[in-house]
Amino acid sequence: MKITRLRVLAAALAGGAVAVATGTALALGGSQPEASAIHACRHPNGGWVRIVGSESACRAREQPISWNVQGPTGDPGPPGPAGPKGDKGDPGPGLTKLGDIEGLACTLDGGGSGTVALDVAGDDTVWLRCVVGEPPPPPPPGTVKLVLNEVDYDQVGADGDGFVEIKNAGDEAADLAGVALVFVDGADSTEYRREDLTGTLPAGGYLVVAVDAQNGAPDGLALVETGAGRLLDALSYEGAITNATIGGAVFSLVEGAPLPAETADSNTVAGALIRNPDGRDTNDAASDWTFTTTATRGAANVLTQAP
Repeated sequence: MKITRLRVLAAALAGGAVAVATGTALALGGSQPEASAIHACRHPNGGWVRIVGSESACRAREQPISWNVQGPTGDPGPPGPAGPKGDKGDPGPGLTKLGDIEGLACTLDGGGSGTVALDVAGDDTVWLRCVVGEPPPPPPPGTVKLVLNEVDYDQVGADGDGFVEIKNAGDEAADLAGVALVFVDGADSTEYRREDLTGTLPAGGYLVVAVDAQNGAPDGLALVETGAGRLLDALSYEGAITNATIGGAVFSLVEGAPLPAETADSNTVAGALIRNPDGRDTNDAASDWTFTTTATRGAANVLTQAP
């Protein structure tokens, strides 16, 4: 916009009444930024001012005046309309197999956060737990996992029908050559009997060793790979054996927390100690083992309790 004649009446400027008479033409528009100063020349008589492009345009007797005061920021305007909805994102792979559940976030019974731990027994039993921290990685495919699965070491009346059941909880047949079932006396933490195993045990299969284990307090069992001197599985019952001497090496027969006192075979009620569910091994004896009134020699464990 171009203004050639401008007359402005102001209340006061530089200590006196101010009026703006016609004067030099002034171009206003896009060539000047919004925050530019306004320049004027004040005439010595009467307070008249001329709006000019710069202070250098003032005459010798005129007083140059400039102002660029910015007022306070106004209230924000109302929000504009919402924009169009964006495109739907990639849904991702989702859950395509049972193992995908492992490690998902979950909430504990007492509150707090955890992750899902997945245990799969050889009989297709699936056990889900919400645990604090990172769950252990699942076993790789094609593994052998021998566990002590059921023990009847104390019968009603005279003992004579005891057994130890071993299960292959892995998904590949186990060669039992070089594996021994060792019995440990808790009185001195030394082995008192050893059964060398033979043959193979298919995935999910059971092997029953007919033997009457001691029922002292405590006593224990161990599955040992004799060539490597490696402990495959262990159970300490009616007390904790933490320094068992087996083949010249010392092992703890307690996995995680020891069995509670009430988790024991009975000489008044028929039954056995079992892993519950069948084949589950979380390396915590107090969680894995319990007493059942239904012994299942050579078959999947069943939990029943006395009335």
